[in-house]
Amino acid sequence: MAVGIVLFSAVVTLALTVAQLYLEYRAELGAIKKRFDEIQISYLGSLGSSLWTTNADETLLLVHGILSLPEITYVEVQEIGPAESSVSLSAGSRAANGGMERVYDISAPQGWATSGNEAIGRLIVEADLSDIYYRIEARAIIIMLTQGVQTFFVSTFLLLVFHRTVTRHLMTISGHFRGYDPAMGAKCVTLRRTKPSTEDELDDLVSALNSMSSSIERAAREREWALRKLRQQEASLDRAYRHFTTQETAAKLAHEINQPLACVSTYVQLLHGQIKTGTLNPQDLPVLIERMSREVMRVREIMASNQTPPDAVEFALTPARLGEILEDVRPLLQQICDDNAVSIHIDAPLPGPLVACSATNLQQVMVNLVRNSCEALAANPAGQRDVTLSIRQHANQALFKLADNGPGFPQDIIEAERTLFLSTKNVASGMGLSIAGSILEMHYGKLDIANARQGGALVQFRLPIVAA
Repeated sequence: MAVGIVLFSAVVTLALTVAQLYLEYRAELGAIKKRFDEIQISYLGSLGSSLWTTNADETLLLVHGILSLPEITYVEVQEIGPAESSVSLSAGSRAANGGMERVYDISAPQGWATSGNEAIGRLIVEADLSDIYYRIEARAIIIMLTQGVQTFFVSTFLLLVFHRTVTRHLMTISGHFRGYDPAMGAKCVTLRRTKPSTEDELDDLVSALNSMSSSIERAAREREWALRKLRQQEASLDRAYRHFTTQETAAKLAHEINQPLACVSTYVQLLHGQIKTGTLNPQDLPVLIERMSREVMRVREIMASNQTPPDAVEFALTPARLGEILEDVRPLLQQICDDNAVSIHIDAPLPGPLVACSATNLQQVMVNLVRNSCEALAANPAGQRDVTLSIRQHANQALFKLADNGPGFPQDIIEAERTLFLSTKNVASGMGLSIAGSILEMHYGKLDIANARQGGALVQFRLPIVAA
């Protein structure tokens, strides 16, 4: 900055100096031209008279008179006539580096010549410009030195004043906010200077920075609070998810223990019939008891291997707006997508169609669908991961649709009607059709999966609309 100020000042000084010297040079040349005009007016008549009368002494006196004028260094008078009788006088010396020359025709005095204004001679006057160049050069040196010294001191003074009034305060502000962390709380800065009578730009800057610091700190606190709420909501939805996972496990468990219980029931009926008819053979009792004991042990083994205490979550259908259900969970969906660098687009007019549902369980379905879609989109390059959610009403059904631009579903999964998303993770956390389908079946709805024509996965579930 200092170098820039000095260079700018030097350029301005040089330009002004050149302009001033040029004007002085033009003025000097104008003075010489004016002097030439005075010679023409004052001396040509006298020289004509002296040449006409062949008065050499008078002519020489006039030549020296012209030579005595300032800047005139050479004067020559040449008479026009026969060579043997013509007069030629000169005084002074010609300029070594050239000068300004003027040639005048000398005429005979009015009334003396026989043929009017006849030229009888020629006057050559030369002015040397060396003195002018010397004065201009000396003047340039003086101006450059004085202006240079003046520019240096003025620039230095300006820099000191600017540093005192501005730069040091900017350095204070920069050092104060260097390494600023919103988690450390608001960080306000105060300038050490005499308080001006009215607030200036520095006061406005400090006020704006302090206000921004407070806003950032407040936004950081609000974000932490929102994240905690989102995590609590996610935990609540996960509990509902685990509940339905437990229901699916219980259904499978019932199927597994159905066979050994059926065997035990058969043996019991057999014993009951033999006792009733009196055909019971005591020798057959150990075998039957052993078989029933083996089947009971099978039930115990199945129960032990699948024993997981379910969460106490109640499931009740109440009227709710599907758009509002999605809107309540929008921050959580946005956070999940942000964590996976996925852009989410939601097209769900509020409040949306009215359905009979358990809002928590429907939100769990939405969250898991979005989470699994994000896992599938991990294969896409960053900046090319998009998920679109939409809610529409068709006839007497409410439609929720998820579409992404990921790799889509393998054909065998679509044919097997399994809704597991593709993921680059070793362990997928997506919902299967058995779990999502169970939730939607309890809502009297249905889940469909497919691949979009333009690519990517397409998941849609339908729920019946209830009357307001």
